[in-house]
Amino acid sequence: MSLQTPRVLPAHLHAFHPSSGAPSTHTIRLLGTVSALHGDTATITCGGNGDVTLVLRPDSHLQMGKLVEVVGKVMDLEGVQGLGVRVLGTMDWGNPADCEDYKIYEKVVEATHKLKPIFYDANE
Repeated sequence: MSLQTPRVLPAHLHAFHPSSGAPSTHTIRLLGTVSALHGDTATITCGGNGDVTLVLRPDSHLQMGKLVEVVGKVMDLEGVQGLGVRVLGTMDWGNPADCEDYKIYEKVVEATHKLKPIFYDANE
């Protein structure tokens, strides 16, 4: 069986945190625009759904203003309250202006969470 990586919005992060009872192997996908870079962290803005702090890998190469898909694991952020994502990998999707409609992505994500049995194995 292949690894399942549910697509999420910032509001879904709590459901994939290890304390939520979700399997600790849960890896998520998140789409957003790089809005800040600070050493080993970055912030992406996920449409009108809010921002997410990323803890980057040493080999991460993000660029300000680019649309990126992040594959990672939800974690507690050190020194601040809240959740972030430990980056396992990223994919550059280019200029956010070239994205036809982020709202479509949001609707697909919401549908996959409402209809989990259609999109994911029951044991996940």
